[in-house]
Amino acid sequence: MSVVFIACVESGNLENQALLLFRSIRKYAGRYKNAPIYSFQPRNGKTLKEDTLKAFEDLGVMHSTEKLNTEFHYYPRANKIFACARAEEVSRQDIFVFLDSDTVVMNEPDSFELPNDMVAAVRPVDNKNEGSAGIDDPNDEYWKKMYLICGVPETPFVESVVDRKKIRSYWNSGLVVMRRSEGLFQQWRDNFIKLMQAKHAPGGRLAFVEQLSLSPTLAKVADKIKILDYRYNYPLPKRSLLVEPYRSAQLEDLIHIHYHRWFNKPGFLEMLMPPLNRHSEIYKWISSFLPFQPTINDPLRF
Repeated sequence: MSVVFIACVESGNLENQALLLFRSIRKYAGRYKNAPIYSFQPRNGKTLKEDTLKAFEDLGVMHSTEKLNTEFHYYPRANKIFACARAEEVSRQDIFVFLDSDTVVMNEPDSFELPNDMVAAVRPVDNKNEGSAGIDDPNDEYWKKMYLICGVPETPFVESVVDRKKIRSYWNSGLVVMRRSEGLFQQWRDNFIKLMQAKHAPGGRLAFVEQLSLSPTLAKVADKIKILDYRYNYPLPKRSLLVEPYRSAQLEDLIHIHYHRWFNKPGFLEMLMPPLNRHSEIYKWISSFLPFQPTINDPLRF
């Protein structure tokens, strides 16, 4: 079963993030460490730095500047949807793994090898936010109309990762594993476009539409979704809010972490509670690349 990794990058801090992600795949992904990596820069913008492009080349990363996100260029979060759909159209690998650039692979992701009866693997969202707890939830009308626009059935319920709310299936788009033969990334693109054309954004805010549109995409295969365990897409900045034993998990226990923008904050890893094991090899390796430039001084918040 062949696997390919997909991520997006643009000029600026995303270069720092994507490069660390790609390095982590090559170093820590075990049997997948030599899998193809596709980097997409799907919008018009500044060319990546020569040092970045050279590092990509050294890591065997295939970088594309094909302009895929044109109609919704004002919405950078749509980049991932168009990149994934394009990869699915042109590549022949069995399993496609999209990773947000602000993530790191820590150990071999053995759950990426989907069982024969599974077509996707994801994690629920961290917090309910725009999710719906059901018919009495103020957000439920949005969800019902979203299902209608996309022509899919209502979805089962899942538990959000951090605030532990029972909600309609609302998936975290920072790590998405799909079986290529199902064409689900292209369906994600089509559903996203339907929602955008219908101007169906919660409260008129675009921020969550990219992630929301993943839910109707997976609705038709709801019984074929593998819910990844806590070691995947681990919300590192929110570790103090998790229940045990997840709250005290060490980097070496995890497979894939999501750090958001906080690798630009000096001393971020040292601030986390419960404390991380500063003597572990993976801690030292990540620390050697931090902080990213330009640094930020914002107080740590979730």
